[in-house]
Amino acid sequence: MAQSTGNCSKCGNSDWKSPRHVRARGVTSTAYADLNIITCNKCGFTEFYELTEEELVPINKKVAKIFIFAAVVPTLIGIGVSIWLIWG
Repeated sequence: MAQSTGNCSKCGNSDWKSPRHVRARGVTSTAYADLNIITCNKCGFTEFYELTEEELVPINKKVAKIFIFAAVVPTLIGIGVSIWLIWG
């Protein structure tokens, strides 16, 4: 079955929720997988599909932006404040 275009393998319904992205990591592994969750609106049956390279492009762009704002910017602010306090 193609993602969200076929019938549910449990109840036969063709009404699917929009795919949702999830990043999963194993319990004993540092490797992770980017997955789409597809759920039947009628019975709640859920399937996971690994994202294609094309689907990963916008996600990887968001990850890079998050890294810049969560790690780089606070580091630069911390360095700037330290220098201001020492020289100010």
